[in-house]
Amino acid sequence: MRKVYNLPPGWPAPSSEWTPDLQWEPNPEWSKPDGWQLWVDVPDTALIGEGAVVVDVPDEDTRKKSRRKPLLILGGAAATVVVFLFGVGAGGGSGAGAVAAAEASASAASSAAAAERAEAQTDAEALAVAQESLEADEAKLASDQKSLTTLTADITQKADKVKSREKAVKSAETDLDARESDVADREAAVETAEAAGGTAEEAPAAEEPAAEEPEDTGGAAYYDNCDAARADGAAPVYTGDPGYGSHLDRDGDGVGCE
Repeated sequence: MRKVYNLPPGWPAPSSEWTPDLQWEPNPEWSKPDGWQLWVDVPDTALIGEGAVVVDVPDEDTRKKSRRKPLLILGGAAATVVVFLFGVGAGGGSGAGAVAAAEASASAASSAAAAERAEAQTDAEALAVAQESLEADEAKLASDQKSLTTLTADITQKADKVKSREKAVKSAETDLDARESDVADREAAVETAEAAGGTAEEAPAAEEPAAEEPEDTGGAAYYDNCDAARADGAAPVYTGDPGYGSHLDRDGDGVGCE
């Protein structure tokens, strides 16, 4: 059945060899004036617009019996394919090649988009792994810093203890040196006193001195010298003790035979 495809204003023009199939329907996004008749019988030339095309179309009964869904052409890329199908500015022979080129371009674009999505997914996964590794490193660094702080405080405390002990050792050494010096002085004094006592005993008496009353010895005991006091177990002899005498206390500190 031959009819006129009454092309509304602004719609893409089909090629001269275009023949619609049973499921063809115009894109619902294409608008047409109210009351516009899309299909016109050939004799009704009064209803035909400037871009009308005579084509063979299925009759209405055949169209109604078809249960297949209409082909709807949607989206920017699909609209480009429709333009090529209708052969805008091109002949019928070049339309098929243009459609194939458009499909190949769309397929390439889809493949490129899929590759970019896969690459983006890979990058996102790598970023997540890197983020987890960074967080683990930061946690370890914080733990190490805490341990370092604790060790530093412990070392400082031990260093203070060492300094305190060194100070105590120096003080003890000074005190020991003083005591050793005092002991050496006393030993020297004792040796000097003993040497002086021995010389007096060895020297011959020129003449016997007049008898003198013995000095106060603090009791009945009396020691001629420190050897006698030590032999008797009385050394050292303190002031007020039995046997104490000034001749035993050379330095006059109240302690004889030190």
